[in-house]
Amino acid sequence: LAPNFEFQLGNQIIQNTTQNELRDYSDFLEYKIEGNIEASPKACLTSFIKDIHNQADDFKKFPTYEIVEKSEKSILTYVIHKEPFPLKNTEMSVRYLFFNKKDGSTAIKWNEAWNECPTKPSKKLSRVETFRGSWSFTPTSSNSCLAVNSVAFDLKGMPLWLAEPMVIKFLKGGLKNTRQGASE
Repeated sequence: LAPNFEFQLGNQIIQNTTQNELRDYSDFLEYKIEGNIEASPKACLTSFIKDIHNQADDFKKFPTYEIVEKSEKSILTYVIHKEPFPLKNTEMSVRYLFFNKKDGSTAIKWNEAWNECPTKPSKKLSRVETFRGSWSFTPTSSNSCLAVNSVAFDLKGMPLWLAEPMVIKFLKGGLKNTRQGASE
């Protein structure tokens, strides 16, 4: 796919843009997915937080997924992702911040948090230095909302043909998981 694209899957829109929609990310690739969810924004936020805890308990999917610190307004994680051969597995430290807005919408913002993580770099792993993004859930009716998920990162030499399918799978999976979790 071209560096700037948009395609629609049902009522979901997936975009890749180099435009600076998330502000401080002008040197990174940015991807975004939008879709409707038949649940309240608060239920979507709760689903996202629950998903973080579920992933930390899933020892098959991630070699390591630790919740380093948590509070009502944020969670700090340290994660090791399995990558396809010949790439090294990647490690990430991410701080998630949670927001409830006066208009009834909710949001999640995240960014890399190496300055908060006690884990030292490993030569056996590839460190994801920069990973930023957000979810916003805006009410559209009494029990429905528009969900928008954006992620931005620096490929650091990873070929676009390899990165793009992983990012699209991540975005589609995130929307699907939020829909399922919020409807429970």
